[in-house]
Amino acid sequence: MELAEARWSLDPRERSAWASTLLSCGLGLLYVLWLIYTSREVGIPRDESVYLYAADRISGWLSWSSAQGVDPLSLRGVERGFGFNHEHPALLKELFALSHSYLHVKWGLIADPTLAYRLPTMLLSALTVSLTSALGARLAGLWAGLGAGVALMAMPRLFFHAHLACFDAPVMAMWLLIVLSYLRAYHQGGGWVLLSGVTLGLGLATKLNATFAPFLLLGVSLIHLLGLKRAHSSELGWTVKRYAWIGGSMITLGLGVFWLHWPWLYHDVWARLLGYIQFHARHEHYPVDYFGALYYRPPLPVSFPFVMLGLTVPLVTLTLGLFGMIEALKRGVSRWRERPEGFPVELLLLVNFIFALVLIALPSTPIFGGTKHWITSLPFLAIFAGVAFERARATLLQSATALISVTRLRGQLISLSFVALCFAPAVSWTQSYGPHGPVWYNSLIGGPSGAAEARLPRDFWGYSSVKVLSTLNERATPKAGVFWHNATGASVWRYQRDGRLRRDLRSTGDWTGPYADWGVYHSQREKRAEELDLWWAYGTTLPVEGYFVDGVQVIGLYQRAQTATQGASDDNSQSPDTQRAW
Repeated sequence: MELAEARWSLDPRERSAWASTLLSCGLGLLYVLWLIYTSREVGIPRDESVYLYAADRISGWLSWSSAQGVDPLSLRGVERGFGFNHEHPALLKELFALSHSYLHVKWGLIADPTLAYRLPTMLLSALTVSLTSALGARLAGLWAGLGAGVALMAMPRLFFHAHLACFDAPVMAMWLLIVLSYLRAYHQGGGWVLLSGVTLGLGLATKLNATFAPFLLLGVSLIHLLGLKRAHSSELGWTVKRYAWIGGSMITLGLGVFWLHWPWLYHDVWARLLGYIQFHARHEHYPVDYFGALYYRPPLPVSFPFVMLGLTVPLVTLTLGLFGMIEALKRGVSRWRERPEGFPVELLLLVNFIFALVLIALPSTPIFGGTKHWITSLPFLAIFAGVAFERARATLLQSATALISVTRLRGQLISLSFVALCFAPAVSWTQSYGPHGPVWYNSLIGGPSGAAEARLPRDFWGYSSVKVLSTLNERATPKAGVFWHNATGASVWRYQRDGRLRRDLRSTGDWTGPYADWGVYHSQREKRAEELDLWWAYGTTLPVEGYFVDGVQVIGLYQRAQTATQGASDDNSQSPDTQRAW
């Protein structure tokens, strides 16, 4: 059996890819069902609670305007619907609003309101898995597509973000769509040229990150044209025209879609567009705990995104991805020397993988901190991993052929066993840790406990408060005040609305731990002062309850001493069965 070679070609004239289409669609469907099944395990972080409220404002926009006799596109109507959280484009908030309004409120198809908001993100995440698998299969065969898709699915941190009604997983999907529509437009032209502009517009309408994508594609196009010129190719003139059409589509349709989707820009457009750009250029800094040093302002160590990527992706995917990148680099150099006129697909994948990491590493970049800020790199890492997986699988079959007779059926069984051997641990970690993805680290640092000893961050904007809801439901006295620390009051309200937290419990607000009956503390080093406040006010350094991952505290629940005494008194008046339950 000959060793299979990666094709590294995206020519649509190749043989029918029905099998890879079926595979990619199946993986996408599996992923979205997995996300839906685990949704209630994932808490509501601060940023998600903000976007859900913004979605509610958009939901009420038309009905309010009609009731008040106001033109919804007037300045007053637009500010009512889109003034809140106008720092971000509106596309995803509009999708969250539509999904909740129709699937939960109007049609009753989804009973859980939070899941209804989150479904657009889940579907876009599943689409990313499908496209990643399809691109891997086109590059190096069906098994590479399977490896790429499973590698992306089995990333615990990505799995966490793929649940949230936020913009990070969606912009990852949009970035990949922009790249793929650009490829289709180059190879096939026609309607794909127009779609390349539309997909860029949808990306711009999702999050600011997508602004950088066309500049990377421009760089790849220029290098391709340079190769054609170097080879004195007769296709140079045709290719220049094709790229000019694609660029024109991206400029006109891309900016047009971006402007049309966002009524906020219908008034005072230049001032508001400039304000949108300036907000992100001067973004506030989020403190980062990195190996014991707490960074409050730039510059972060240049190593930060690269080291954190290396510690937060399953080791098998990281290793395969590295080998895949090395092969892509070798093939790219070889292509440039031997066939410079060929489309530089290797370069396209490499620059789209590395760009977000380099951007975060720049000294002038605001400190964002979370690993989600290079989430657009992950599909390309998975594609490299899929290509390397196919090479390893083919080598394994070649070795097996030298020892035994490998029939087609045996070859398939060996290949499936190899898939399980490579990715089963990552799938298991994703299932176990994924709903609390920010706490997960790989074995290079010793897992979550090793990361805690190395003083790396393990919490993310109050999402883990979901793990203490049942304790408060059981033990808090009626109308008790709760300090929620890094979780917002809006998140707490949604837990109550969803029936997951008692409605009589009161949220006391920020920095009110000493005055509340119960105090929640999310383990973040930059927030340590608030835990010290709880110690002094409650007379204890030990929480009464908490949530731990591999022995590492993620959240602690403190109870005021007199509240505990009152609770004990109340226990005496309860039935024995109730006391035992408590």
